[in-house]
Amino acid sequence: MKRMNGLFRILAAALLICALALPCAFAENADGPREPDLNIIVVNQDAESLSREDTEKMVKETKEAYYKNDAVGIQFHSLVGLTEEEMMNEDEEKVVVPVMTVKYGDKVMRCLCQEIGEADADGTRPLYIGLHGGGGGPSEVNDEQWMMMAEYYSAGIKNGLYIACRGITDTWDLHFQPESYPLLDTLIEAMVYLYHVDPNRVYLMGFSAGGDGVYQLSPRLADRFAAVNMSSGHPNSVSLLNLANCPICLQVGVRDFYSDTAMRSVRAAEFEKTLTEYHDRYGFGYTHKVFVHVPAGHNFNDYQTNQSTVLKDPAAYAEAAKDPQFIYKFLKTRGTEDLEDIIGLSYEYADFDEVFDKAVTDVVTKELGLETETVNTSAVDYVSQFRRDPAPAQLVWDLSTRAEERQKNSFYWLEAPKEMNVGVITASYDAETNTITVEPDSEVNGDFAILFHPALVDVSRTVTIRTGDITRQVIVHPSEEFLKASILESGDPEMGCVGKILYSQILNPGK
Repeated sequence: MKRMNGLFRILAAALLICALALPCAFAENADGPREPDLNIIVVNQDAESLSREDTEKMVKETKEAYYKNDAVGIQFHSLVGLTEEEMMNEDEEKVVVPVMTVKYGDKVMRCLCQEIGEADADGTRPLYIGLHGGGGGPSEVNDEQWMMMAEYYSAGIKNGLYIACRGITDTWDLHFQPESYPLLDTLIEAMVYLYHVDPNRVYLMGFSAGGDGVYQLSPRLADRFAAVNMSSGHPNSVSLLNLANCPICLQVGVRDFYSDTAMRSVRAAEFEKTLTEYHDRYGFGYTHKVFVHVPAGHNFNDYQTNQSTVLKDPAAYAEAAKDPQFIYKFLKTRGTEDLEDIIGLSYEYADFDEVFDKAVTDVVTKELGLETETVNTSAVDYVSQFRRDPAPAQLVWDLSTRAEERQKNSFYWLEAPKEMNVGVITASYDAETNTITVEPDSEVNGDFAILFHPALVDVSRTVTIRTGDITRQVIVHPSEEFLKASILESGDPEMGCVGKILYSQILNPGK
């Protein structure tokens, strides 16, 4: 009888570690028979348990193998190519320009590229992506804006790959068409694989229509970027809730309204309060700067290291804009109260008319009573100070702000099918207790998964997962096959995960 009990214990231990078909571990009943312990769940039961050191070794080797995978290289070479185009330069001379093309379906995104400076000691370099202005108008005009963007931010970059992307249409929303999102994903993935770009140093910047693009692209692709800069764009009611781990700089001219309804400068200034409130609500993240340039309109210096005059408190400017007479105070600097003159007010350059500039400054400092300060407003300098954390300890995922055409379903270490497009999921990790806490709000419309990122979670120890009043213990056997598939799905070796568990399994582990 003693021998049978010993064999039974061995069998139970083997089932706990290896049984592929069983979703949870077994516990001994007081009367002898064993029944499932619904508080213990085993992930990847067909894989082996590994020490922390062995897991790190497996991850390192799998990352290295990804860069040597010829099939991946062949795929990127089929999607990314080089061609030559004849264009007009700023001197209105025809020049032949090498152009990189990126394909997604029947859409092609054209890019102008520069390698600036030297690669780092490890052979990697940062990637800076610039989005041009223009928008709704003739193709020739947008091409001209594109060529200008090829030089616009380049002078501020000390080393790295600088790519100016041509909008894929000639409409006002040329940078955020449905296909723009997977095209940008593909561009970044290809540059990581083919040109040794550091995936943790990818930066997005855009001016005017390109600023519109940054507003739309950054929250939907937030897990791609280390930081972003939006200049002179309009948010078009976008939510920035997904930027908890992606710093953003918003730059506008104080009199850049475009129209009495668009109010571009005011919309940007409002985000000072919004992003600060997000930080206070969730207790972390939402790093940001809002630079409202004085006395500038649509154009200002965001393209090189400089000292510019900006509002000290953008939120106070947004509050002042609630006054019905607000817009007229600025119009009077041009000797008019005609709302149709807002375009002229917005687009007139600063530094050409001292009297006009002083009048605008007086409106800001005297009539509105706002303070100014002098700061460096270089977009490149702002974004370059940040590195992406591919596995942040805290997440906020607004499912309503997603890119439907995006090929990947993950957002950092959460994953949800594309049809899930309502609600907010918050998640956090505590390293001391190896505990993940995840809370979907009541509007989340489906099942989602928690991914086990080896740079975040110690899978050599039991992982605790909490949601509401439910607590589960999870044993994770890191899977090399899952890791390979995860890296291929994201095209980002730094995002590779070693397993996942469905939220529904945490709620009902026996099913």
